[in-house]
Amino acid sequence: FAHMAAKSGNIALLSQSGAIATSLIDWAADNNVGFSQIVSLGDMADVDVGDCLDMLAGDMHTHAIVMYLETIPNPRKFMSAARAAARLKPVIVIKSGRHEQAAKAAATHTGALSGADRVVDAALRRAGILRVEGLAELFDAVETTARFAPLERARVGIVTNVGGAGVLAVDQLIDCNGELAELAPATIARLDAVLPASWSHANPVDIIGYAPPERYRVAV
Repeated sequence: FAHMAAKSGNIALLSQSGAIATSLIDWAADNNVGFSQIVSLGDMADVDVGDCLDMLAGDMHTHAIVMYLETIPNPRKFMSAARAAARLKPVIVIKSGRHEQAAKAAATHTGALSGADRVVDAALRRAGILRVEGLAELFDAVETTARFAPLERARVGIVTNVGGAGVLAVDQLIDCNGELAELAPATIARLDAVLPASWSHANPVDIIGYAPPERYRVAV
């Protein structure tokens, strides 16, 4: 389906849909993102996603793996390969067929049996794979993994101008097994010099309502 060659890069793409692979190639060309490998899986009659994950886990030119899947054949092999790959590099997936009607559509597309979505979701989480729900989220994930190195430790600082939003962000961070960073005294002193006196003096860094863009810039 592709009407152009993909730019060389460090992201591997596995897709059960040729058209979706093509849309990612088009988007990547416009956003200066390249690929180390692109595999159109189709019905996976022979080589399947588990085989590809095994290969890509050890590929030194691949720093992250993104996938579009309609089905997961041989779940035991997939889980073993997915866990091994996710320990080494980010693995991100759209798994379609979340609802019964969509699963029926997948069956007409690739002959796929999608499986109970709650089971699939739990399996992906257990394997350490990040699941996204749409192409927009997948594009964002591809761009993030292409431009930024993975964090060695998930210690996160949160900047907000809404206290409630900061609390929600902390909940989400902990749900994702992240760690809220503790601000060092030197950091607090530097923030004291550029923020209003009533800022939170803790993480989340609440820079107070109606904060202009410049206040965000100096806080970050």
